[in-house]
Amino acid sequence: MLRFTSSVACMLLALCLFSGRAVASDDAIWWGTAARDAEENGYKLIDTKGLDGLLKAGGDVLVIDARADYEFEAGHIPGSANLEFDLGDKLGLPDAKRATLGELAGPDKKRTLVLYCRSFR
Repeated sequence: MLRFTSSVACMLLALCLFSGRAVASDDAIWWGTAARDAEENGYKLIDTKGLDGLLKAGGDVLVIDARADYEFEAGHIPGSANLEFDLGDKLGLPDAKRATLGELAGPDKKRTLVLYCRSFR
């Protein structure tokens, strides 16, 4: 699983539709398994309500849309940055992508990162 430099990394599981609104539910059939995987790998899951609360709290949060650029252009969470991740990145981030992530995240290693995608893969 991907490890990020931030000590707190959250992942928003989302089904991102062309409307740009992300929706995730903790009663989805896969939520329990995904939550256990997250805990084992050092991150946690939040749903749309959790993200809304996190953003309204006003902390330094970076939201990253991990989908392909054409999907990002079709609709995304306002204020999010686009950095595509694919299954090959599970083996390790290429240097260029690692550098881009570092630039987006900035120097604060405790900054909260929220990553979301369309299909949680």
